Amino acid sequence: MLKKTLFVLLSALILSGVCFAQEDSAKKQMEDTTSALAQEQPALVLEEIHICTAVEDRQPSGVGTVFPDDLDKIYCFTKIGGAEDTTYVYHVWYFGNDEIARVKLPIKAKSWRTWSSKKLNMVLGNGHVEIVSESGDILGKAEFEIQAAEKAEEVGETEKTEVSEEAPEAPKGQ
Repeated sequence: MLKKTLFVLLSALILSGVCFAQEDSAKKQMEDTTSALAQEQPALVLEEIHICTAVEDRQPSGVGTVFPDDLDKIYCFTKIGGAEDTTYVYHVWYFGNDEIARVKLPIKAKSWRTWSSKKLNMVLGNGHVEIVSESGDILGKAEFEIQAAEKAEEVGETEKTEVSEEAPEAPKGQ
């Protein structure tokens, strides 16, 4: 009886050691695979970003930084480069310091145009849109201001805007 009990305990101990060894091996293999995939994924690059009043034929229209409060909505137009496979970016809309929307958009080619729009109830003030990769990297941002319609007309049609921040190019070979 003692031999049988000792045999069962010893077997259980050996088997648990094998299980832990296999778990550690599988965990290391998964980490290596994840690390390799992260190194292979090319960096996304924000090639264009515009705040505008419309998107026509996949091009921004009414591009500016100052908009009147009587608009129905405004758009954030982006052109993203560097995607090898389908991935996603987020247009994260802020008004003041408050996040008001997070829009997930697919990127399906090396050079891809996409946009989102927001009805901001056109409260007066400043806002911006951050372009964020799936991994959480901020690729860039565009700022805008909503002014009373009369004051916005004094500024002119709209002021031109360009990319305010751009992701650095990934080093070659990574």
